[in-house]
Amino acid sequence: MKITLELVRQILRELLGFESFTARFITKIIEDEMNPSASITREGTLSYNPEFVKEYVQSKEDLFSLVFHEILHPLFCHFIYRMGKLENIAADAVINAVISLIYENESDQGNLFRRVYSPEGLAGILRGGSNLQDSPYEGIYDDLYSERGGPKMSTGELIQTLKILSSKENLITIVLLGDHDNSGDQQEKIPKEILEKIALEIKRNIPNNGNYPGYGQNLLETFLEVVKANLSFKEVLLQRFFTKRKIDRFKETFETRRRITSPFPVYPSKRDLTLLASGIYPGYFHNQISKENFKEKGLAIYLDVSGSVNEYLPKIIGILKGFERKLESIFLFSNKVAEVSFSSLLKGRIETTGGTDFDCVASSICKRNFDKAVVITDGYASLAREWKEKLTNRRVNILTILFDGKESCDNLASFGEVVLLEEATK
Repeated sequence: MKITLELVRQILRELLGFESFTARFITKIIEDEMNPSASITREGTLSYNPEFVKEYVQSKEDLFSLVFHEILHPLFCHFIYRMGKLENIAADAVINAVISLIYENESDQGNLFRRVYSPEGLAGILRGGSNLQDSPYEGIYDDLYSERGGPKMSTGELIQTLKILSSKENLITIVLLGDHDNSGDQQEKIPKEILEKIALEIKRNIPNNGNYPGYGQNLLETFLEVVKANLSFKEVLLQRFFTKRKIDRFKETFETRRRITSPFPVYPSKRDLTLLASGIYPGYFHNQISKENFKEKGLAIYLDVSGSVNEYLPKIIGILKGFERKLESIFLFSNKVAEVSFSSLLKGRIETTGGTDFDCVASSICKRNFDKAVVITDGYASLAREWKEKLTNRRVNILTILFDGKESCDNLASFGEVVLLEEATK
């Protein structure tokens, strides 16, 4: 199989959507005979061994498994870097099980792994359909693949168990997929901000294939924990609560496609390919060209500055400080709303009228025609019915972040997700 950039992006877009950030992150495909299988660099270059691909990668499902394995590697970075081969085997076993079971349709139930690895011995835990009955690895394999759905085993526990069960002789002949370089700089191989966007996109697009009861549920929970470990509050805000009605220095990327004619088949259309398959040369090809563009966006953040905020202000500023170079202003509210520069908030300059209500927030949102907003509050405030109806009619989406111990906010819950400040600062 010839691996091309367009094919890899197409496979990822089928799972993650046409405007997939993960698909755009892959920017180049190269052949590398020195690479045992495949790897992805921090710049988004996917390199692969053509002999490995020729022998093992026979379908789009196999290619999905190989590429997605490489994408998941950095999400499991706290297990695989600066460790030995045994630790890498454990991490690969979990990654392969995730792909085989959670992405069973996309991977053809992990067909690539069944082709690469033996169904017996230690290699058997790296694939589904193994025969490990009466083997030292039977219990581990059952935790990964058995329908009995035993107790959930973390990757760390899997590593410790393998250290007890395995000998060095077992490890020599097992060739692992992906980049398992143990050099120190691998820990920062792909920047954190890139991993955050990939993790968020994966979390939103986990397929629901009905295979979760029993072993699938345990595996899904483990996978979600790993994905969540790569998410940050920053990404929740950036991805879900941008508003085009307030302009800061944020830029949201998107990809547009246009068709151009050319005597050369750069990215030919299906019609052109059909003509070529019929032995007809089109003369001019209708190439589909993708172009990355940017939209300027902003964040409408409303901060409750009533009496209780002072105690929690350091944590709140700690969350928002990451936006220092991008967020122009923020809205402070008590019984009225005041827009202040973000730099003033970072210096701790706040003013309050003492009381609190959400009516002034609703009025400000409607006046400025915001479609999305973030409200950081202790939750002790009222919202008049007329303002609630106006927000509902306008279909305003609000993320509410609660501090000062309150765990719910009935007045704002109907407009979107409610999270605790402690969750946002983890």
